[in-house]
Amino acid sequence: MQGAWFLQEVLDALTAVPEVWSKTVLLVNFDENDGYFDHMPSPSAPSRNADLSLAGKSTLSDADMSAEYFSHPAPAGSSGQPAADGRVYGPGPRVPLFAISPWSRGGWVNSQVFDHTSVLRFLEARFGVAEPNISPFRRAVCGDLTSAFNFKTPNDEALPTLSGRSTRAAADQLRSAQQALPAVPLPLDMQLPIQASGTRPSRALPYELHTSARCNASGMVELLFSNTGSQAAVFHVYDRYKLSRLPRRYVVEAGKLLSDSWNALQDNLGMYDLWVIGPNGYHRHFKGDTSRIAETATAPEIRVCYDITSGDVYAELMNAGDKACSFTIRPQAYRKDGPWPVTVAGKGSDSRHWSLAASGQWYDFSVTCDSDPAFYRRFAGRVETGKHTVSDPAMGVNGDTLG
Repeated sequence: MQGAWFLQEVLDALTAVPEVWSKTVLLVNFDENDGYFDHMPSPSAPSRNADLSLAGKSTLSDADMSAEYFSHPAPAGSSGQPAADGRVYGPGPRVPLFAISPWSRGGWVNSQVFDHTSVLRFLEARFGVAEPNISPFRRAVCGDLTSAFNFKTPNDEALPTLSGRSTRAAADQLRSAQQALPAVPLPLDMQLPIQASGTRPSRALPYELHTSARCNASGMVELLFSNTGSQAAVFHVYDRYKLSRLPRRYVVEAGKLLSDSWNALQDNLGMYDLWVIGPNGYHRHFKGDTSRIAETATAPEIRVCYDITSGDVYAELMNAGDKACSFTIRPQAYRKDGPWPVTVAGKGSDSRHWSLAASGQWYDFSVTCDSDPAFYRRFAGRVETGKHTVSDPAMGVNGDTLG
C-alpha cells in the first residue's frame, strides 16, 4: 500500500507538467521475491554437468557465451568473494515491470523476454549511446523494451480503468493495522495462489519457434530446434524419465537451428518422454516407444507449421514406415470440436490446419497414434503474425495450461 501511494506521488509530479510528461517514460522494476511466485524456468545459458560439459547447446560462440558463467577471478581489491564455480549467472526468476508513459497506455502486457540489461538497451535505442558491458547472450535473448510501446498511434488505445486514489495517511494506517495482527499459522491444507482468469491486450512478439522429432528403431530420439523469428530464444528440455539430470537448454539465434539426441534404448528400454518449453507459452511434448517402430513397421511423426498471414496453425502427419497408421488429433484448450482421425499410408503424409482467430492465435493440440500406445505429441503456443492480440485465454481456466 505504501509503495502504491509512493508511485502515485511520483506520477502526480511527472504529470503535473505536461511538457515533462510528454517526453517521459517511467520504468518500475520489481524485486524477485525469491522467485516464490514464478513457475517458468529462467531463459539461461546451458548449465554445466558434473563433468563440465554443457547440458545443451548454443548457436552463439563460446566467447559470446563466456560472460554468462561464473568463471572470472575476483576483482582487484575484493575480498571474501566465493570461488568461481563455472555455474550460470541468470537471468533468474521473472519479475513484474511497469512501463508507464504517454506511449504505453491501456493496460497492455508484453511477454517478450527482458532482463535488467533491457533498460540499458532502451536508453541505447533512445539516445544512440552504447553500453559495452552487456553480453552478446543478453543482447540476443533479451529485448530492448521498445516492443512494449506504441510510438506511432498511442492515442488510439483505450485508457484503462483504475481504482481509487489513496493518501499517505491511509497507506500508513493500513500497514500499521497489518503489523498489529497476530502471526497466523500456515494452514495444513494451504494451496498455491490461483491464477487470475481473463485476457489482456498483448503486444506482438518476435518469436517464431519450431521443434520436431526424429526417432529410429535403434532407440535414438533427435530433437531439432529452429528459430525463424527475429529474436533468439531459449528452449528448455526436460527428460521426464530422468528428472534427476539437469534439464538441457538450447540457445537458438534468429534464423538458425540446433539439434541434439537422447538414447532412449540405453536410458529407458526405448521409451522416451521429453518436454520442451519456450517463451510465451511455447510447448512441445514428445513421448513414445522406439521399439514399436520395428515391431509395427510404422514410424509416426508430426511437424507443426504456421501460416503467418492468417495466423493459422498446421499439423503435418507423417509415416516413414511401410504400413499405414492412424493418428487422432484432440484439442487441449481453446476449442470444443474434434477429435480428428487421420489415417496415413506407409511412406505417406497428410495435414490438417485450424483457424485461430477465435482464440487470439493461441493453440493447444495433442496427437496420438494407434501403432504405438505410448506415442504422444502435444503442441501449444501462440502464432505470431506481427499484429497485437490477447494474453492466453486459457490462463487460470484449468490446471493444464502452459503459459
